[in-house]
Amino acid sequence: MRIIVTGVAGFIGAGLAQELLNAGHQVVGVDNLNDYYSRELKELRLSALTGCAEFRFVNLDLVDKIELDRLVRDISPTTIYHLAAQAGVRLPVQAYSKYVQSNLTGFSNIALAAAESAVPNFLYASSSSVYGNSTQLPYSENESGLEQISFYGSTKYTNEILAKSIARISETKFRGMRFFTVYGPLGRPDMAYFRLIHAALNKKKFHLFGDGSLRRDFTYISDVLESVQLLGAELAGRRPAYSDVVNVGGGKPHSMLDLISCINEISGRKIEVIRENSAEGDVRITIADHSLQHELTGFVPGVSLFEGVEKVFAWAKQPYIQGNLEKWIES
Repeated sequence: MRIIVTGVAGFIGAGLAQELLNAGHQVVGVDNLNDYYSRELKELRLSALTGCAEFRFVNLDLVDKIELDRLVRDISPTTIYHLAAQAGVRLPVQAYSKYVQSNLTGFSNIALAAAESAVPNFLYASSSSVYGNSTQLPYSENESGLEQISFYGSTKYTNEILAKSIARISETKFRGMRFFTVYGPLGRPDMAYFRLIHAALNKKKFHLFGDGSLRRDFTYISDVLESVQLLGAELAGRRPAYSDVVNVGGGKPHSMLDLISCINEISGRKIEVIRENSAEGDVRITIADHSLQHELTGFVPGVSLFEGVEKVFAWAKQPYIQGNLEKWIES
């Protein structure tokens, strides 16, 4: 099958493209290689893909609707996995236009391109941030009246509303995937686990926002990639004009203090922690109700935090990686 993966130089996008290639699919990867963080890290992810004859990379900003429409028409894919986005909740307000361009304009452009070209299946990255500080735990896809506390979360919730509206007027099937704190080797350098491992390996201080009690439903990358592929296969059997959202998480949250303790144990070092004020936009807890995911796919993410962090630590200890962690984080 011909498949388009947007955000292919990103953490999840690069991993998914590799899995799809391994399964024998033709993959067209789209990315604009923006400067949100190190281009070198993005190119490192891409380097594992570019040697494959069934992979084609297209450097394209999804804001360019004319070129995007042409690409989707020319490729005529069976499935689009839309993973490109401006990630993170901590951009300063003067940079919020990046969320608008990537998460609203870019999303609507590719979702409409899929509908106009009658692409059968369209799966897109949503986020646990859509739940805000909901007190209904675990977070369920059936919950109504959600109130996001970050601009980023609001853009992701808007994506879900737009997808549902576009599905009604098209033959394309839409599925939003609400990812819960995805981590692993080659991950995003703005995330806490990445910075903590750098602090442990390179004897640096770690700045902790808040008291460490915030809890996250950490989901290891291999579990996420398995989930995404299974959700794509399940969606393919649905009727045209279908739309839903599905949590992708294991439902076992851990605090930041748990994460620090875990990395201390694995590294054999005690990280020096500097306490900072809580960051605006951080939710208190994320925990996925995974019953729908299990019902649809028979699968639930199960890699433990300790096991996952061990794998990231082993990756980060490689001389080239360890030597570049600080540069990637500072980018």
